[in-house]
Amino acid sequence: MNLSKRKIIVSATLVLLIVVVFAMGFTNGSSEVFLSGLKPTAKQDKITNREVYLGGQPIGVEVRSNGLLVENILPVVTKDGVHTPLADCDIKKGDLLKKVNGIEVYSSDDIGKALKDADKDNIELMIIRNGASFTTNAKAELDSISGEYKLGLSVSDATDGIGTLTFVDCADLRYGALGHPISEIYGKDGTTSVSGFICGANVFSVYKGEKNRAGELVGNLIKEVKLGNIDTNEQQGIFGEYTGDLSGMKKISVASSKNVKPGKAQIVTSAFTGKPTYYDIEIIKACKQDKDKPKGILYRVTDQRLIKLCGGIVQGMSGSPIIQKGKLVGAVTHVFLADSTKGYGTYIDWMIDK
Repeated sequence: MNLSKRKIIVSATLVLLIVVVFAMGFTNGSSEVFLSGLKPTAKQDKITNREVYLGGQPIGVEVRSNGLLVENILPVVTKDGVHTPLADCDIKKGDLLKKVNGIEVYSSDDIGKALKDADKDNIELMIIRNGASFTTNAKAELDSISGEYKLGLSVSDATDGIGTLTFVDCADLRYGALGHPISEIYGKDGTTSVSGFICGANVFSVYKGEKNRAGELVGNLIKEVKLGNIDTNEQQGIFGEYTGDLSGMKKISVASSKNVKPGKAQIVTSAFTGKPTYYDIEIIKACKQDKDKPKGILYRVTDQRLIKLCGGIVQGMSGSPIIQKGKLVGAVTHVFLADSTKGYGTYIDWMIDK
């Protein structure tokens, strides 16, 4: 994944709110489903008044998928002209390359090693697409520039970005962040298991949200300041063990979705002030949900300070805690492209105990 390029992929109406360093975004579909008449689950009753450490601070995120993400199919310059070895192979952008000739690959160097002693006319590639694996065969071409055999494949071994920490559980020090998956690697191998880490982040600029264009935090990762590992990337966020300093973090009680009502609430972020700051929002609709689903809370930013700073909600603020009546009830996840003061959040119910 080339982080020097701006790469924002958005849906027609909503955009997920993690931002990759120097402005790379992730997306999700725009369908809206509202459920009603559902009874609170046992889990919802269980979490009420549970205490967690309140997040709100920007964090750096580096996640490694269980293989290599295919970015592009490229031509190779040979002594006989320009060839594209994978032109006729069943391999697409977004696929996960798991093995080359039976050898697991986690970097471009691994591909080169797997090709070194292989039959260059018959290279077997194991691909995972939408959780299903299959093999396809390719021919490696001798690159006249580097003198090495190549498949003509651009791959990424990691995704870097900036998001927001939502909470750290007081009991087991597991954290939750983002409120949605890192979609470029979510479910590629049919699992939610990943490896990686969260770290400090330096936010040095912000692009304000405008109609039909999501705003974004711009910054870099401070990898020397490790805050924890990442072991899970799933629909409701990223999760792992928190190892950062907790001394400056406030404890707060949690309330389940059955307690969330339309009306006044706040979101918490330290992206603009360097310390946890509460900004007023209005919850327009609290959707009734009986299982893990996104977009449970429909909200509108009413705080003029935040609107003046960034237009409302911007990429990089995903995971910002949503507070109602002094309790943590959810996390910011989406913003409407047509109106950056409006967006969705997920209930804390679906982030706890991951």
